[in-house]
Amino acid sequence: MITLNAQPLRDDNELARSLFSYAKGEVLYRQDDRADCWFEVVSGIVRTCRLYPDGRRQLMGFFYPGDAFGVDHDFYKASGEAVTDKVLARRHLSRDALIDDAALHRALKSAEDCIFLLGHRTAAERLAAFLLAFGERTGAQVCITLPMSRCDIADYLGLTIETVSRTMSDFVRRGLVALDAPQRVRILDARQLSAVAGDLHAPDDAEIAMRPGSSSRGPSTPQRHASHQGR
Repeated sequence: MITLNAQPLRDDNELARSLFSYAKGEVLYRQDDRADCWFEVVSGIVRTCRLYPDGRRQLMGFFYPGDAFGVDHDFYKASGEAVTDKVLARRHLSRDALIDDAALHRALKSAEDCIFLLGHRTAAERLAAFLLAFGERTGAQVCITLPMSRCDIADYLGLTIETVSRTMSDFVRRGLVALDAPQRVRILDARQLSAVAGDLHAPDDAEIAMRPGSSSRGPSTPQRHASHQGR
């Protein structure tokens, strides 16, 4: 599935757009259904997942406000499901709702890069990168409330639930994060967490201090802590 920012999408036909509300866990469309429309998230979060004949589930991605998803030809390659209660903008495929070719190319390239990175990262690097990316996408870069389950996170990162829980506990032990509740994560050391994620553009002290709810822990020297936890 493809993630696109809403701005590059061209749709001048108001009749091709309609809003629908979905409750948590509700299916927007099913894998192998005819792809007669694509969607843009207005509020909340959506996941797309693919089921295989042997019962395995692959979580393809999470989509946030401003993202487009369900951009498939002929039939949907995965199912779209509501992670939180939300309102979506549903846009029918038509000549008045075409996606810019350059934007589509960038989205495909971004998806390919994401798959490559996840395939060559340790469990700690994947989870750290996920937490930082989620915080940035939702604007809650210090106190993060994760609406998705540990199972969803594990399927998305290509890990087991046990590995996700063990890695999160390791982050707590090392003082990188704190768990205020099972799904509420407080980032204590964004710089070190960025280092674990392999982020070469780790935030500086001034940026961290300006974040709402942040408490400065003072300068620290980034060190890469690679975890060799397997799936």
